[in-house]
Amino acid sequence: MNPPNERPANASVMYYRHFGLTGAPFQFTPTARMLFMSRSHREALAALEWSLAEEPSGFSLMTGETGAGKTTLLAALIARSEGRARIAYVTNPRLGFDGIARDILHQLGVASGPSAFEMSEAFAGFMKQLSAGDRVAIIIDDAQSLSAGALEDLRLFAARADGESSRLHFLLVGQPALAELLAAPELRQINERIGIRIALDALDCSEAPAYVAHRLSACGGTMAGVFAQGALEHLVGFAAGNPRRINMLCHNAMLSAWKANEPRVPVATARAAAAACGFSPDRAAIAARWREWLAPARLTSLRAGSIRPAAAIAAMACFGLVAIYLWQGSPPMRHGPVSIDAGGMIGEAVTERPDAYSISMPQADAASDEDATAAAAPSASASPGLAGALDTIPLGPHQVRVRAGDTLSGIAARYLGSQDQVDRLIAANPQLGDADRIFAGEILNLPARDDSERRGAHDAIVRTAGPGAGRSLASRGAGPEEE
Repeated sequence: MNPPNERPANASVMYYRHFGLTGAPFQFTPTARMLFMSRSHREALAALEWSLAEEPSGFSLMTGETGAGKTTLLAALIARSEGRARIAYVTNPRLGFDGIARDILHQLGVASGPSAFEMSEAFAGFMKQLSAGDRVAIIIDDAQSLSAGALEDLRLFAARADGESSRLHFLLVGQPALAELLAAPELRQINERIGIRIALDALDCSEAPAYVAHRLSACGGTMAGVFAQGALEHLVGFAAGNPRRINMLCHNAMLSAWKANEPRVPVATARAAAAACGFSPDRAAIAARWREWLAPARLTSLRAGSIRPAAAIAAMACFGLVAIYLWQGSPPMRHGPVSIDAGGMIGEAVTERPDAYSISMPQADAASDEDATAAAAPSASASPGLAGALDTIPLGPHQVRVRAGDTLSGIAARYLGSQDQVDRLIAANPQLGDADRIFAGEILNLPARDDSERRGAHDAIVRTAGPGAGRSLASRGAGPEEE
């Protein structure tokens, strides 16, 4: 016994009545009333009608992928050409030339013997008996299955209608491989006689939903009445604009929804139907739908109904900025503020440029005291080495990087020779928002020095570091100092 919410599978032939339809909208039998006139189909039908009525070359060619709607287009062409041309429609090209010729004569009502010669003679006689203005059109579907020999025999068959070729027209219809077959050297005489070449394109993103609406409308239904929101978009995304695929996907989705007693086809059922058919999603169609969906957000991101797309764009932009931030690495962290108290400890400073001033301060001898330091400090005039060391202190402006523990007064005493130079140091750094607070990692500009300032800076170093500093400076001379 079937569950109460399921239908018996043997009644599936009537599934369309569940959706209020008068017939199966996605049947696989080509019918003229179901023809959807897309841009490509409209142009193809106009070209085919003209070729059957007027084309003097004798041959026309129409190619398209499997399921593109070629056979449905031919059904409409034959229905619209009734009374204007005598048409023989060959649907089985694997019959070989003899079978095809016999089928053509049978459809045209021409009696003939069984041999190829007798059929050719009978056909030539039929063409000569036509009334003025009559035309004969021979349509061969799935012509890519014809052999090169069969195609050449058809050309010779047509040539027997001597003097009547302007009233005889062959329409070869098949997959794109047919054009490659006709390009073979042995079929040059046919290929060069093809006057009209038609390539049937797939439906584009806007035409595919319109195709479904057309099919449903022909059976008294609507898209909103059959498919839940998002279900049809999912099915169309797997069809790649191919009408036969759309028929298959929609038919299976509707059948599954009917079995589950769903009033409309839900998204989950559409997804299951696409998976069962084994089709891959059409990436080009999906990308085009995304572009169409995002287009209003680009123009009116603040209008009602477009807030959600705008939020999605903003989220993606933020994600990109975070990714760039993480890829480039975090910026250097700023340490806590450093007091400029004159009595604070003077920390080490590092130069920002190689030509900037920087001198390492050797540790004072543990046995020395302030008196010994003052007595042992040599003067610049008494020591050639000291004079050379003073020359290593440049007069030009330079920069230093503040480290933890540094103070403005300490930096002024160390690099400008006196704590009294703090005002000059502040004046050289107008970028300081608050002169009472500096931060580790900041770059400070040092004002230019004159000769007396260089001597004061040296004396400050000697007083701070002890008597070994003067000897260290003299021994190192004018070479660059290391941190």
